[in-house]
Amino acid sequence: MLVAHPPSLFFHSTANRKPHTHSSNPQQPVLTMTKSSPCIIDCDPGIDDTLAILHAMGSPKVDVKAITLCYGNTNRDNVTKNLFTILHVLGKEVSSEHLATIPAGPNRDRLEHIRTKKPVIAVGADAPLVVEPAYGEDFHGPDGLGRLHLSDPDLAPSDWAEILGLLDPEGVGKELDKAAGDLPSEKLFTLSRKPAHDEILTQLAEAELNTVTIIALGPMTNLSLAYEKDPATFARVKQVICMGGCLNMAGNVTPVAEFNFHACPHSVHSILQATINEDPAKAIKLYMLPTDVTHQVSLESKTLKEYVTPLGTPLSKFSTLLLGYLFDLLVTKLHYTAMNLHDPLCIGFFIDLEHEADITQVDWHVEEHDIRIETEGRLTRGMLVVDRRIKSTKPAPGSHSRTQVVLKADPERYLASMLYDIWGVTNYNEHAKDV
Repeated sequence: MLVAHPPSLFFHSTANRKPHTHSSNPQQPVLTMTKSSPCIIDCDPGIDDTLAILHAMGSPKVDVKAITLCYGNTNRDNVTKNLFTILHVLGKEVSSEHLATIPAGPNRDRLEHIRTKKPVIAVGADAPLVVEPAYGEDFHGPDGLGRLHLSDPDLAPSDWAEILGLLDPEGVGKELDKAAGDLPSEKLFTLSRKPAHDEILTQLAEAELNTVTIIALGPMTNLSLAYEKDPATFARVKQVICMGGCLNMAGNVTPVAEFNFHACPHSVHSILQATINEDPAKAIKLYMLPTDVTHQVSLESKTLKEYVTPLGTPLSKFSTLLLGYLFDLLVTKLHYTAMNLHDPLCIGFFIDLEHEADITQVDWHVEEHDIRIETEGRLTRGMLVVDRRIKSTKPAPGSHSRTQVVLKADPERYLASMLYDIWGVTNYNEHAKDV
């Protein structure tokens, strides 16, 4: 769910930053791929989910094994159509016809590498476990993709719905001329007939123990269903990284709750409990990126106009249309000129967690907290509760958890990485030097 804060809150001073000791600089093109870390992305595309998926697909350091889908920012049919649209446009970006126009070098190598990625797509939950659905269409549009499917009915590939047998494809267009030109599209996926929670368990069962990370960008219903069905197989996961919750900030969907956790609080409770299972073979490690950290990182409309729109590629044209809708909405309703990068930041954290020897040296700060979530409250559904008492004779109600909470990031470092991995922008590092 996207909610913006005034631009003055986005960026942190770099005056006292620790010297970087890592070997790779995300502001520079990646010449060689030393390691590609496997992950499953569970999501509800969504505008910021779109950027997260594109970043993961564009990074040579990320091996996207599967993308599993859940209701959330909009209904399940819409998020499914949106994912196929995203991958369809990305397929045009990496088509052989488009690659032929790009000079040999790191950026072309990056695009060539994307062509090798064929994540399994699985469709999952269409409603929360207990509560009534609450969508995020006020920000993401009634189609979940900035009204693009309403203004341009030819945006999705013609067979997106027929592929999964979800909807009658009649009326869905055959071309993508308006958004991304008439280039052919490389197929960047394979399909699973299993529901998402079963596909998650299959991926974990077939992978080496503690190698695959799950990155949860929407309601965690699929994750909870998978864990409840087979906790021992689910616990083969290396770690779960989720975007959700707010600790010391106001909520973005209610005064006290963040959208993803408000959408299905019972699934969050289930995953929190999985961090302290008495059987070590059924316990998981959970990293949580609440809005406390995701509000620190934003993309400004002027950055899109200066660095992305002039590229004129299929993906830059699509991105300009998609993000233009949101920036117009933010200016009109909130007088903001930037969008918070909630979901994409999870991809940046995953990359550094896997590839940096010490994430504190690249300005991540993580604290372990006992996090609980309110599941039943009429006014407090999805609210996180942290026991901040120093001393007490009474324990906090409910079961505790052991959650690794990410509370600080380096905005400019992440932006440079995202801009390059998604669009091949190589000159944003010059901007960063002046910030």
